[in-house]
Amino acid sequence: MLRFIFVGLWVCFVASGALVLGVQMTKSGATKSEDRTAIPGNTGQERSELISVPVMADGSVRGYVMAKLIYLTDSNIKNQLSVPLSFFVNDEIFRIFFGAYSDTREIEKVKFDDIRQKVIDGVNQRFPNPVIKDLLVEQFNFISIDRVRNSVCQ
Repeated sequence: MLRFIFVGLWVCFVASGALVLGVQMTKSGATKSEDRTAIPGNTGQERSELISVPVMADGSVRGYVMAKLIYLTDSNIKNQLSVPLSFFVNDEIFRIFFGAYSDTREIEKVKFDDIRQKVIDGVNQRFPNPVIKDLLVEQFNFISIDRVRNSVCQ
């Protein structure tokens, strides 16, 4: 009988300690999330539609690069544009990937930070003032032509 009492007290002690530790960790996590960098008030965001760029090699399609991006923009400059900014971003992605890879295994080695910077620089060069501040990835995949054919045939 005495063992059951000690076991019961031990379980209560462990449960209370876990609860206190969990509350303290939650509080310390909340202070860390408050340290995030603030985005200026004149920054807007846009999501691109799903961009599909064929990857050509030896005169035939070897697969598709599929990308869905989020880009942070300077709202003041973007509002002055007469053409949607997404047209420029899509065009720059297309220019980077279309015909650039003769071996589709090279696409697996792509470092997205390099692509991201190329897109930002390429779009911003078309305007007197930089419009895109940052580019974020929502989706970025390569689909081989074999996978496309197999999914269509099934």
